Amino acid sequence: MLFTKKESYIIQGMDYLSLIRFTYPLFVLSTILMAALATPIQTGILGRLSADAIAANSVSTTMFQYLKVITIGEASASAVLIGTTIGENRGTTKVKEYSKTLQVIYLIIGSVLGISLFFLRIPLLSLYDLTQNAYQMADQILIILSIVMVGMSYQMPTGIGIIKGGGDVKYMMYLNLISTWAIVMPLSFLGAFVWKLPVPMVVLLLNSDQLFKCIPTYLYVKKDQWIKVFV
Repeated sequence: MLFTKKESYIIQGMDYLSLIRFTYPLFVLSTILMAALATPIQTGILGRLSADAIAANSVSTTMFQYLKVITIGEASASAVLIGTTIGENRGTTKVKEYSKTLQVIYLIIGSVLGISLFFLRIPLLSLYDLTQNAYQMADQILIILSIVMVGMSYQMPTGIGIIKGGGDVKYMMYLNLISTWAIVMPLSFLGAFVWKLPVPMVVLLLNSDQLFKCIPTYLYVKKDQWIKVFV
């Protein structure tokens, strides 16, 4: 028996909206867990290719993650700014102005981070004891990640800082689920095990969502639907 007699009365007394509000956090939690599951799967795809691929990816992603922290900080700060502006009831016009300004800042910072990663890759790689093959892979991967950095530096803070900060959680949740499990994962499996693409190209497929998500994120943030006033 799923519910006790007392619990059944409680459920029957709920209206449809209350039931949705009750179960929705569980749905959000499940999507977070699925997103977390994607990371080890992506690592496992590269791990099935070669030892040099693992070494090259490990070195490259370590450098990438150091710079990614800045983007995460942008997203968090933007969410506070947008959320506070809406909460203070300062009007949607002000929120839109902040949104446009922040997006320009994201692109500028993203370009700086991408260029920095590109030019620092050689001196940073020289600090590691890699085989010649792993070194070449890591160099190519870092060039790809330099481009990915620009896209990620725009779409991540825009999605988390502006859209989610504005109160719209569902859009980015659905976008991330679809892009990861319906596009990136299938293409990455095909690229690695069916098409037998080089390791750098597989890495590009694994990170491709950071680029193509820029388009739907930009188009959606131009609308007013993400601005949710709850008070």
